Amino acid sequence: MEARAVAQPTRGTGAEGEFDAVILAGGRGSRLGGVSKGDLEVGGRRLVDIAVGAAVDAGACRVIVVGPVAVDAPAVSVTEDPPFGGPAAGLAAALPSVTAPRLLLLACDLPRAAELVARLLDGTGKASGPSADPPSGSGSGSGSGSGSGSGSGSDGRLIVDADGRPQWLAGLYRTQAVREPLEVATAESDAHGLPIRRILESLDLTPLADTQGASEDIDTPEQLAAARARQTALMHTEISTGKERQR
Repeated sequence: MEARAVAQPTRGTGAEGEFDAVILAGGRGSRLGGVSKGDLEVGGRRLVDIAVGAAVDAGACRVIVVGPVAVDAPAVSVTEDPPFGGPAAGLAAALPSVTAPRLLLLACDLPRAAELVARLLDGTGKASGPSADPPSGSGSGSGSGSGSGSGSGSDGRLIVDADGRPQWLAGLYRTQAVREPLEVATAESDAHGLPIRRILESLDLTPLADTQGASEDIDTPEQLAAARARQTALMHTEISTGKERQR
C-alpha cells in the first residue's frame, strides 16, 4: 500500500455509532474508454465527490479514498500496489487506515450514493422473498449469513438489487468481520484480482432491498448518459417545484 496526499480526516459519528468510509476509485474504466470513473461528472459533480460527500454528510469519522484520483474533501488517499488490483486489493490497501468499529464500503461510480448510505445507516427495507437470497455463484457463501437474511445481521448490512444480486460495494460492515477473512484470503494469495465476494460472502449480513434502482452504477457510456439524463430531469423538476411554491 502506498499512502499519499493525506489530509486531516473528518470527525463525526453516525446515527448508530462511529464508522469509517472506504471509497473505491481505482478501476480502469475500460468500458468507458479508460477514463477515471471517479472524475466523471453527473449533475455538475464528480462521481468520487458524490461518494465522499455522502459519507461525510452521514457522519463518517474518516474517509479513505483508494485510487489515483484527487479529492478536495478531507480524506486519506491510498493506492493499491500494484494499481488496478480490483475491489479486494483496494479494500486491503484501505484497511490499515480504518480505525472505527464499522466500515462503510462504496464504489465511486454510484451517482445515488447518498440514498444508499441513508438506507445502510437506518437499516430500513430489509429484503424478503427472492431478493433476500443471493443467487448461486453471486455471493451465496457457506457462512452464517451470506447476505441472505438467515442470521442476525451481526456483521452488517448490504444493498441487494431488484434481481437479487448482492451489491458488495454498497455495504456497511463490522470492521473486524472484514479483516479476518481478508487476512485468510491474502495469506493464501495476493489480493490482486481476488473477487470481493470471497472476502464478504461468509459474513452475517442483513440484506436491504433496492427497489428504486439507487444501486445502479456506471460502467458504460450508456449508463453514464442515463445517469446524467436522470439528474437533469430531477433538477428541472426541483426548479419547477420551486417556481410553483413562489406563486
